[in-house]
Amino acid sequence: MLVSESVNKKPAVFGGPSRDKIALYDLLVLLICLASFCCSWVESMVNVDNMHWGWAYITALDVKRGALPHAEVLISYGYLYTLLQSIALNLFGERLISLGIIAGIFYSLSLLLAYRIFIRFLQRKLAFIAVLLMFLVHPYIIYPASNYMMFTFELLALIFFIKYSEKKYYGFLAGLFLSLSVLCRYSSFIAVVPPFIFLLGWQYFNERKTAKIQSIVEKIRLMSLGFVLPLLIFMIYLALNSALDDFVRQNEIFVKFIGRGNDIRTYLNFLACIFQIEDSLASDFRGKMFTVVLLVCLWVMAKPLIAKFKSRANNSVLFNETVFTVCVVAVFNYLNAVHVYETYRLANGASLGLGACIFVLSGCFEHSVKVVKYIMIIVFLAILWLLSSTLFFEKTTSAYYPWKKEILFGKSVENRNIKIFKGKLLSKACSDFYQEVFDILKPFEKNFYVLNYTWDSVAAAINDLPRVQISPYDAVGVDDLSKQERLIEERKAVILAYKKLDFPGYTTIFARQWPDEIPWLGGGYLFISVPEEWSVQKPR
Repeated sequence: MLVSESVNKKPAVFGGPSRDKIALYDLLVLLICLASFCCSWVESMVNVDNMHWGWAYITALDVKRGALPHAEVLISYGYLYTLLQSIALNLFGERLISLGIIAGIFYSLSLLLAYRIFIRFLQRKLAFIAVLLMFLVHPYIIYPASNYMMFTFELLALIFFIKYSEKKYYGFLAGLFLSLSVLCRYSSFIAVVPPFIFLLGWQYFNERKTAKIQSIVEKIRLMSLGFVLPLLIFMIYLALNSALDDFVRQNEIFVKFIGRGNDIRTYLNFLACIFQIEDSLASDFRGKMFTVVLLVCLWVMAKPLIAKFKSRANNSVLFNETVFTVCVVAVFNYLNAVHVYETYRLANGASLGLGACIFVLSGCFEHSVKVVKYIMIIVFLAILWLLSSTLFFEKTTSAYYPWKKEILFGKSVENRNIKIFKGKLLSKACSDFYQEVFDILKPFEKNFYVLNYTWDSVAAAINDLPRVQISPYDAVGVDDLSKQERLIEERKAVILAYKKLDFPGYTTIFARQWPDEIPWLGGGYLFISVPEEWSVQKPR
């Protein structure tokens, strides 16, 4: 068996090349991390997906200003994620690119942490190749998404889980970081917690009749304590501030209406997407790679499991425990893509399986004849070329809105009048559109609230008008509609909508098409309605 054969070659797995070569590969990985961060910064400058970025920005801004989570601001993913983004607004300024900077930091750190895990069972040069593949598959952040932060904390949990035998308090840290991962993205619970339960159960089952059983029991206790403590503190905080019911209700809404977690078709479609039976947002070459990674990880997991249950002996099969652990975590992380099967979700979790694939392929390479080795090298170089050739300026499942050369190299504008656009490169059409919205709303800043019934959270945020909606957009079942009705009746609202509204006493003062390049919105119309007595322009 490749898994058991490779473990006996200690220099290849736990040793490494000379000190100079070790320093070289470490440096190359750091350069990859730096390149990823720089690319994430560029993405933050040119991305105009104002639904996702504006949504995250408004939520982080509310938390930064002291809004109570769930009761006064909708936390769509996880409170820790939003809290970290609010810190980014403090550090880098109240602007959209701050969200990309913090997400880019976490994703580049994830690549480094993955490398630290890989070198526990791979030579450094092979670990570097695994990280290079992770980068080529998903080089930079495409959203200011919670997945990037969730993955970083999960990797920290995995590192301390693997290193538990060195220091016992690592067990507590493993549980702590696992808890922080869940607090970054509540829905990740099904993907990041079960693999550690499985692994602890596996270790307990293996050692239950040996002297090591007490150590395993203590590891379970320490991890449980580290995991429960942050969650318990957060729940008590919500309960003391009468926000626990809001937390439960909002997550029920997300599971039912957005995640469709109560519909069996969601899971059947997920399985069809995994095995490329159904088209998805991971149906190109990058996405298909994850199907192969899954099969390899399942094979690595299955061999020792089958041998264990067949032999009924504790030491019937030798295998690399770290590789097995990595495969278990990678396989469960496919559940992060149950809602939407797409590459960036898989890159933040399942991509850990690329290290296991390199481990298996290195074993095959060592035991192959020369002709087969040449074929493997050619195929691998072809994969690298294919991934590299579509890294930038190409639409892939890892970059839905690729960089535009004309925006990066000379035909962009910087809108210095709108604070949240500071540092961004916009097309003239985008800049002019939002400048007009900004100017239209300017006279209403001191006396009116903004009500946003569109997905364009940026348009609602550029003037920083006060809001009563706790969500960045019109989220069904979340906001108190009576407050909105009262503002409309009292004629204290500025209303953003997709169509012209017929509210008594209101007139439409703005009606423009969103520029075509704005995702989700391009081609549609934005209407702005205000009380008639305060209108500054004739309806258009």
